[in-house]
Amino acid sequence: MDLGAHFRCCDFQVHTPRDRNWSGDCPVRPGDRIAFAERFIAACRAKNLDAVAITDHHDAAFLPYIINAAQNERAPNGERISPENRITIFPGLELTLGLPCQVLLIFDSEVDAAEIIGALTVLGISPAPSAEPKSAETTRLEIRDLNTLRERLAQNDALRDKFIILPNVNDRGSDSILREGFFQHYRDMHCVGGYVDGEIAGHAKRQIIDGNEEAWGLKKIGVIQTSDSRSADFSQLGAHPTWIKWSEPTAEAIRQACLSPASRLRYTQPALPATWVSRIEVTASRYFGSFALDLNPQVNSIIGGRGSGKSTILEYLRWALCDQPYNEDVDAASEMPDYMRRRNSLISSTLTTLGGEVSVHLMRNGVPHRIRRDGKSGSVYLRIGQQSEEVTTEEVVQGLAAVQGYSQKQL
Repeated sequence: MDLGAHFRCCDFQVHTPRDRNWSGDCPVRPGDRIAFAERFIAACRAKNLDAVAITDHHDAAFLPYIINAAQNERAPNGERISPENRITIFPGLELTLGLPCQVLLIFDSEVDAAEIIGALTVLGISPAPSAEPKSAETTRLEIRDLNTLRERLAQNDALRDKFIILPNVNDRGSDSILREGFFQHYRDMHCVGGYVDGEIAGHAKRQIIDGNEEAWGLKKIGVIQTSDSRSADFSQLGAHPTWIKWSEPTAEAIRQACLSPASRLRYTQPALPATWVSRIEVTASRYFGSFALDLNPQVNSIIGGRGSGKSTILEYLRWALCDQPYNEDVDAASEMPDYMRRRNSLISSTLTTLGGEVSVHLMRNGVPHRIRRDGKSGSVYLRIGQQSEEVTTEEVVQGLAAVQGYSQKQL
């Protein structure tokens, strides 16, 4: 199973029929709410959303129905969607603070409805009974500082480290933290991210959120664009998504994305490589024994101490893909190592003597390829899709997956 980090298409401001600004009827009977939740998840799937945050104003009555619908979603063949392919539901709340400012409060995806009720209690919110069609009238909370909001929530043991606060950073409007005179609130807040209603393109106060305004503390934040979806036809749903990179759907993952927006936030769908290594297998190695390692089409890191075998794995990969060492004219006295000699020695001592072989699985334009190289003979074999495996040449393999490796001294 691929446990790497991937970009997920997200809409983090999504409302339900309980919201007082909802456009359409609000189902009251449990059966009708279940049916709505199923239609909602189907709409998320149709719009290619990977994750949504349910953020009704000071209310979470519909949250259990949405979560259950996501967990019970069925594929066209009737089979239940596997956990790794389900639409992720982040519990959340839209809060109106006495600052005044609006914020999105988003919790770990595993936080349950009872814990959200605990958050409402901590914040002094008395929601309308869940059987009623609409939430209670929204009144501003007596919280006039974003750090106070954070501290109050952190006092709840069940919620500590499981939430992120995203203030509104629209470039205009009465509920944005970027209003005139609010520079101190922005400068002093612990928040590392914010959200906008709609798209970020053309934001008139980009200098502030990019950390280029001294009066605002030179504070850069990650900005998540949202759709503010609140209509029964789901026409707004996913209209302004943000692609967020994570390996696990947690508030901490969102925080890390906001801390590194250049590499973890996108406002258009990220382009993935057409050719990528999905798996490496070694049948017998004096160093590792037999092992297999799954990879993903984005960034993969091999982490270990000195002598743990990081370079060996990469050399096996390069050898199986018939990679040629980096050639550069250097002085004979240079410390540049002899890569071909080093690799031949590694293969001979760790694979050849045991009769081991290395297989590399590639995805190329959606078609699986397997390249297998024999440690004793050095022969290379190729299987494409469901075809039979055949002997091939180094030149063919190099044409399929051109790779280049560098050592620290070469970079």
